[in-house]
Amino acid sequence: MSKAFSEEERAQVQEKLRRIGLKLLAESGIKNVSIRELTKATGIAQGGFYTFYKDKDEFVCDLMCLRVREKTDLMYQNRRKIKDTPRFFLVNLFYQSGMHLKENKAFQNGESDTLAFWRKTASQGNHQIEETYISFLRRMIAYWEKTGWQIECDEKGLLNAGTAAGILFSNAAFFEEGYFEKIYRAFCEGEVDRFFRATKA
Repeated sequence: MSKAFSEEERAQVQEKLRRIGLKLLAESGIKNVSIRELTKATGIAQGGFYTFYKDKDEFVCDLMCLRVREKTDLMYQNRRKIKDTPRFFLVNLFYQSGMHLKENKAFQNGESDTLAFWRKTASQGNHQIEETYISFLRRMIAYWEKTGWQIECDEKGLLNAGTAAGILFSNAAFFEEGYFEKIYRAFCEGEVDRFFRATKA
């Protein structure tokens, strides 16, 4: 029987689960995130995991949302330091995120476990990851509009472009050396221009 945690202990243990989980996810990919290894590293009984999460899928979704929130919150906090136009900010966000994830072991195969996970959670009606991105995009648009930009944005179009980007960088190994970065950059620019427009008021 798993230990009952106080509220303070729950917060501490869940934070530890998340931090260790993010490390395992980046190092090993979704398939190899083991609840047994995770709970052992956290210092709780294996059954204790289920006092925090229904199953591994719920845990992985929480990790992905956490990582997206942390990154986007930091970008929003630093928004006044951003010198790029809104268009180039989004292009660079797509490009740099993709190039970073290309180095992540979870994405280093054509049948990416991470992309499969996104498809599965979306088909089950769980759109938390997409909603986290949309929330950030709306906050940035509100900021840009306050600073004198007129914005037209197809949110769903950009989300789908993000999915297409994931397919591209999960298959980066199929490109000849030196070409992927150029092709991916052109893709990012083209898709942002297709679904987003910013003009100075």
